[in-house]
Amino acid sequence: MINLHSLTLSCEYQPFVNPQDQSIDGYEALARFYLPNGQAIAPNLVFEQLHESSATLAAVEYQAKAFQLQHAPSEQRLFINVDPHAVNGPYTEKLLTLLSGYQHITVEIIENTCISDAQLANQLFRQFKEANIKVALDDIGAPHSLLSIDLMLNVDFLKFDRYWLTLIEQSKGIQLIAALVEFAKRTGKQTILEGIETEAQLAFAKSIGVDFVQGFLFKPWFIRPSATQVLCLD
Repeated sequence: MINLHSLTLSCEYQPFVNPQDQSIDGYEALARFYLPNGQAIAPNLVFEQLHESSATLAAVEYQAKAFQLQHAPSEQRLFINVDPHAVNGPYTEKLLTLLSGYQHITVEIIENTCISDAQLANQLFRQFKEANIKVALDDIGAPHSLLSIDLMLNVDFLKFDRYWLTLIEQSKGIQLIAALVEFAKRTGKQTILEGIETEAQLAFAKSIGVDFVQGFLFKPWFIRPSATQVLCLD
């Protein structure tokens, strides 16, 4: 078990890159956690433990978003991830108020592996749209994910999981993602392909017409603020 009270919070900003000219069009903010000795700890391990208490998860999620907004690159499009399980009770309105104060914000929501998660994602989508906050559907095509037609039709951005890059040698896989990209163009949405690590993958993204790419090929452009913050779990 991780001693959550001992952790400090920070974040990392990973750029969205236009595959045509490799210009930066914004960033995704990702939570980062550190032990007292400065050692980084995998965020998924922290969030797995936080899911044991919805109130604690909501408190940490709010702190993470406030920190990410405070230290974000100025005047840039910013995407943040929101766990549907964290947006409940008193933190729902508090988080909506926080995010509504930023003009260039987009919230990424994830449908996980069960129907109840999909229902939570749809509920969260409606709340953000009512607050005039843009929404991206994350992890499309991931092996563990579900697919909500309602969300696919109504979100502003489609984010394709890196799993699609394992299918680039398969004509059916290419045809499917190309069709989804074309659907997005026809319905006024923008598309992002995650997991780009090689020039060949970048060339593939360019060939199917995605708007933006993201991945470790662009690691020199990642931004990490020097500031950290002690977690408050109350």
